[in-house]
Amino acid sequence: MFFLIPTVMLGVLGTSASGLVGTPGVFTAHECHQEEEQGRLRDTSCSGVFVSHDGSIVDREAGMGWIGAKAGAHAQVRTVPLGGYQTESYADTVLLGILVLVVGLLSVGYAFAGLSRATQDRLVLRLPGRAFAVYVKWRS
Repeated sequence: MFFLIPTVMLGVLGTSASGLVGTPGVFTAHECHQEEEQGRLRDTSCSGVFVSHDGSIVDREAGMGWIGAKAGAHAQVRTVPLGGYQTESYADTVLLGILVLVVGLLSVGYAFAGLSRATQDRLVLRLPGRAFAVYVKWRS
């Protein structure tokens, strides 16, 4: 259950990065500054304006993290259902897809491990033979 929330959040970000959800538009940075953490430069935060492609949404107080951005820069972005904006990116989509897969598999593994032995045995009997072949050998 612990990994369920991160899996859902990563899935939402992945679908937004792929262009499946959210409203597409243009973000124009008015001001950007690099944040420091323990004397090192970290992320670049920008504030500016978001205008959807169809003009139905205009957010004059938009803000987003944008690596290497400078004031006056424009980016094609998409609203994120969780709030904020995200650039559409194939690389982000692939990375987030892999993270969803890994975290999702971890959550299934931990959920299975948290079941009682009797419940695990009943579940294994209902799944395809190869799915938990290692478990069956280990239990024997």
